[in-house]
Amino acid sequence: MAVRKPHPQAPWGEFVPGVGPLTSEQFEQFVGDAQWYYELHQGRLIRMPGPGGEHARIQARLITALQNHLDANKLGNAYGTSCYIFQFPDGSESILCPDVSYSLPNREAAAPYRGSYQVLTPDLIAEVVSPNDTRPDVQHKVSDYLRAGVRLVWTLWPKTRTIEVWESTNQLAPTTVFIANALLNGGSVLPGFVCAVNDIFR
Repeated sequence: MAVRKPHPQAPWGEFVPGVGPLTSEQFEQFVGDAQWYYELHQGRLIRMPGPGGEHARIQARLITALQNHLDANKLGNAYGTSCYIFQFPDGSESILCPDVSYSLPNREAAAPYRGSYQVLTPDLIAEVVSPNDTRPDVQHKVSDYLRAGVRLVWTLWPKTRTIEVWESTNQLAPTTVFIANALLNGGSVLPGFVCAVNDIFR
């Protein structure tokens, strides 16, 4: 997500200057600068710096905890930084690449591909908040996920070692905030999943 925002109208990150509206097919062919990674927000290209080491370690620990539970219960796979075509109720689309995602196996298997990307709204998404992300940036992205139909969103805040849980498009604040010694759970999306918050941020 954002380090600097010369284009304040971007909901997070920054719009790439000089690049017009793109389709999902054009986005797939776009050749960007290796120092950035890109998402497509309703036709507008957004760029963000690549994640750092702490971000990657937290992401890996969460994916490992999720995958251990999924393997034990034969529930499919968790993914890191996988891009999807999200479809919104107003008919618009975005290509977004959450840090961690999970979809129920039957939904994943049935979702079509358009080029390299599945047209799929995952059931669970987690985002690791980067040092320079603002709360409005994070909340805007969470709101987009929920509007597209994501059932459960976790935002992980390394500085405060907290995990916020979002479950409804009507939310102005997270449903739950898990702190240091708490046990994060998968709610109705992943019944039986628990993981100590400290184990993710250690």
